[in-house]
This record gives sequence, C-alpha cells and structure tokens, in this order.
Amino acid sequence: DLLVLFFISLLFVRGSMNTVLADSLTNSADTTKAVFNSLESLQISCAADDGDMQRASDPELTEKIMNLASSNNPEQRISALSQLGVKAPIDAGVVQKILQKAILDKDSNVRAQAVYAIAQQECTDVLSVLEQALHDSELSVRMMAVDSLGTDERSIFLLEQAKDDEEEAIRELAAMKLESLPNTGKH
Repeated sequence: DLLVLFFISLLFVRGSMNTVLADSLTNSADTTKAVFNSLESLQISCAADDGDMQRASDPELTEKIMNLASSNNPEQRISALSQLGVKAPIDAGVVQKILQKAILDKDSNVRAQAVYAIAQQECTDVLSVLEQALHDSELSVRMMAVDSLGTDERSIFLLEQAKDDEEEAIRELAAMKLESLPNTGKH
C-alpha cells in the first residue's frame, strides 16, 4: 500500500511537471508529442446491482457531485470522481453519465480518476475500460489502469502487457503487482 501511495504521489508530481513541460513545448516547433485519449470510443455501463438498489440515493450529495463534475476546474471534477470511487449513494444513471463524460475529458488527471472510479464502481465493462486506458498517451491514465487491474486471468494478461510499456513506472508497477500474486510465478 505504501508503494502504491508512492507511485500515486510520483504521478501527481510528474503530472504537474509534465503540464509545465507541455506548456513550454507548445511554443516550440514540432517538439510536442501527440495526446491520445484511448478511451474516446468506449461506452460505460454501470448499472446498479441489488445491493445498490437497496441503498437510497442522496439528493443533496447527487447535486453536489453533479456540480463538481460539471465544473470548469479539473480539481473539482477529480473531486467528484473521487467520491464516486467510494460508491457514494447517488443514482446509478447519474454515475454512468458522469463517468462517461469524464473518460472523454481533455485533462489526463480527470481521465485517470475516471478509470479508478469505473474500477471501483465495478462497471460491467471495467476490463475493457482498463485495457483501453493502458493505451492512453498519458502516464497518469495508464498508471491508474495498471493499479486498478485485479487478479483474474484477463487482468494478469494485461499486467504482462504493461510490463512492455515505454514508461519505467508502468513497467515497475505491473511487475510488482504480478510478483504479489500467489501462484503466478511470473516476474
């Protein structure tokens, strides 16, 4: 857990540096890398399960999260997604709309938080989302995807693929997760 927190902190610091670097490179000719949002073509499907049906929706919290999610400020959008990541008691249809919009966000940190929230909401297509997120051009999105992968066969396959990522942090996190799995024998 401490190592994961370290990686997340590293991502935050690195994301801030990348933003400054990207802003400074914008003025240079042909030196910026293309940004690729690998999640643009996905449709999110997060239907409430029986347990969620029994939990009443909180109208005040729903309105608060909707306002945060529609803010022009990326930090506020991230805050809304963080609350969805802990399965806040809001309507499943609202959750789905917020998550769908968030994976299309131009801010990579918002997309990364959306990936995490989708994984925590246990959406039916979570592995498809995580697989697509592994191809995003932004480190923070790929890091969150690797961190959100589970222990099932498809997740292990995706972790193996992530060991070939261009970024060392992704490769290390994938290797660490694989090494922590019982009976995989993969390093």
